[in-house]
Amino acid sequence: MKRYINLAITALVATSFAFGAVNVSAASRSNASLTPPKLKTGVTLTVWDYFCTASQHTCPERDTEWKVIQQWAKATHNKVNFPTNPDSHDQKLCTAGPSGQGPDLIAGPHNELGPMVACGTLAPIPAWAWTPAQQKTYIKAAVQAVTLSGHPYAMPWAIETTGLFYNKDLISAGAFKPAKGQTYQTWSRLISNLKKLSVPGGGPPFGWDQANFYFDYAFISGNGGYVFKYVKGKGYDYNQLGLDSAGAVKAYQFLYDLTTNGKYKLYSPSMNDSVAAGLFNGGKLPVYYTGPWNIASFKQNNLKFGFEPLPSFNGKTPSRPFSGVQDFAINRFTKHLNEAASLDAYLTKNMQVPEFKTSGRIPVITSILNSKAIQKDPVEGGLAHAALAASPMPNIPEMNEVWTPMGTAIGDVEQGKASAADAAKAAVAQIKAAIAKAHGG
Repeated sequence: MKRYINLAITALVATSFAFGAVNVSAASRSNASLTPPKLKTGVTLTVWDYFCTASQHTCPERDTEWKVIQQWAKATHNKVNFPTNPDSHDQKLCTAGPSGQGPDLIAGPHNELGPMVACGTLAPIPAWAWTPAQQKTYIKAAVQAVTLSGHPYAMPWAIETTGLFYNKDLISAGAFKPAKGQTYQTWSRLISNLKKLSVPGGGPPFGWDQANFYFDYAFISGNGGYVFKYVKGKGYDYNQLGLDSAGAVKAYQFLYDLTTNGKYKLYSPSMNDSVAAGLFNGGKLPVYYTGPWNIASFKQNNLKFGFEPLPSFNGKTPSRPFSGVQDFAINRFTKHLNEAASLDAYLTKNMQVPEFKTSGRIPVITSILNSKAIQKDPVEGGLAHAALAASPMPNIPEMNEVWTPMGTAIGDVEQGKASAADAAKAAVAQIKAAIAKAHGG
């Protein structure tokens, strides 16, 4: 999970914004031909992925990926090196790429793209490798997630988001059903149902990593707030922040009200992910707001669990938590651009079903996502449904300046150290100053 949430920017990337403009300009000169070129044979490519922990050389997802890589290699008469994932590989590419020590393809969550584009190490995807017609067969969130300044810099293959995992022995599925006449369950209705529960040991009915902006964003977007304004065809405008808007301030106040300091009193303001995970895995927490990366531990603890998307505030529009899109990008310094693009296209298309079977990764080709194989699974189908409504994390480098100020601001609100309005104003001022500094201002 930390791979998708802990996004602190390094000094190297923080000083490389100027390169972004150069690389985006280069994107406009990318090969616009839709005709695939003739590939070379006997070429050896290197792929950096991000599966397995640092001490592992193999794990189910990596093994599945390797099988697909070998299929491409056999079909094209080429070879692929597949070394163990190096630490901080996205940051490492900023130096390894220009020096000729980087891979041809690099995998990761889409929020890593902005910094790598900014330091000049990614090539835009050639039009023939992922045509406009092919892009239309993917869900919009996946295409948006890998596009910067109007150009795709990676190809997506999976998406994930967050929601409510619940213990079926402690709370029924009916507690999440919308009221008559409403399309979605509302927070007010769920809170009422949660407060009626008799929790083992007298613990809280609800838990999550409450001062983590990755999760907090769903409450902001659900009230009409946003991080950076998204401009169609251009991308995110870092000059337009919505984190101190009326909707965002309303969200911060609601987060305060959920705690024992506020009116709903569902959990302590010191609640965090470690506490919530321990309680849920121990069978003492009815509802846990988290992501699919914890499913394995739920199964290991023999929990009878279900999944529901986050509630709506008005019952008419869905909640829009952050989504993370998994992708493969091309090193701009590769000596084999066409072959790397071919492998990128093959991998991202042909990994989707095998990786779903291996670990429940949610595909991003619309027809696969809507297939019975995905939708019939009550948990994975629910996650897929939630992902369709989710908002991709902004993929621009300036997003790195948001995480810490917002986590601090929301924590201060929940602990009663600052009002929602004051915390929002202070956080946005800090974010703007940090962005200006990163741009040399």
